[in-house]
Amino acid sequence: MKEKILLAGASGALGFETLKLFSEKGMSVRVLVRSADEADKISAYTDDIWKADASKGNLIVEGITENITTVISTLGKSVSLFTNRGKSFIENDFYANSNILDDARKNDVKRFVYVSIKGAERAPEYAVTKSHKMFEDALQASGLDYTIIRPVGFFSGLNDLAIMAKRKVIPILGDGEAKTNSIHQKDMAQVVLEQLHEGPDIMEVGGPLVHTRREMAEMIKDKVGGKILLVPDKIAEWGMFIPEMVDDDISAKLKYFKFVTTHDMIGEKHGKITFKEYLMNLDLKDLP
Repeated sequence: MKEKILLAGASGALGFETLKLFSEKGMSVRVLVRSADEADKISAYTDDIWKADASKGNLIVEGITENITTVISTLGKSVSLFTNRGKSFIENDFYANSNILDDARKNDVKRFVYVSIKGAERAPEYAVTKSHKMFEDALQASGLDYTIIRPVGFFSGLNDLAIMAKRKVIPILGDGEAKTNSIHQKDMAQVVLEQLHEGPDIMEVGGPLVHTRREMAEMIKDKVGGKILLVPDKIAEWGMFIPEMVDDDISAKLKYFKFVTTHDMIGEKHGKITFKEYLMNLDLKDLP
């Protein structure tokens, strides 16, 4: 069978960079997006476009993996506090991917590459990590050849702090000494490409440089302005519960934000683009 890839979540930050990279390589790609606007966004890179909400059931995406050799899923709910809330993490991260996986098994797809999240196995009490781990377990039990990629976080995921900096404050939970090596989505797309035909069962991936959360906040301050505000752990813990009275979605995101920013989140080093370079090219007009 001629190689053909299904890329789910092609309009997201990582999915779009992955699609562009595959297009540059002349690869045949089918994509899954949710809306006409998303289809327009990626139409220059493929004409094999499916518009569907995979979380609504496997009949919605029935046949999407016909003649597909490898599925790559970057599909999942954004953890940004400033994005459309939409459906739950379970619906977006587990149900949607599970429905695609069911179709892949029916159509004898050979390989499935899933972009999960660092900490999926460490923090089952959080809705964000729980939903990713549930799908990891389903994929591991599927019988398909697979690689699960757990990025420590994307530079674009730190845009929330830049948005807050525009509002004159950059909050840091705890003492700011927790370390991470977030990665640019372009570098992450290259990692995805390298796992297309074979790879480890699980890999934890980061960018080229390790920084403390305080160091990254200082770089954001240099770019945007604002004042760095240290929020003690105990105050942060109480703050995580307040949103539950009004919005479960925001509460889930805040709890995960506290987890990742107060623990070291370091993966195997990949790529060349640094966080400082990312900020240099960040157009603040694109941020709300």
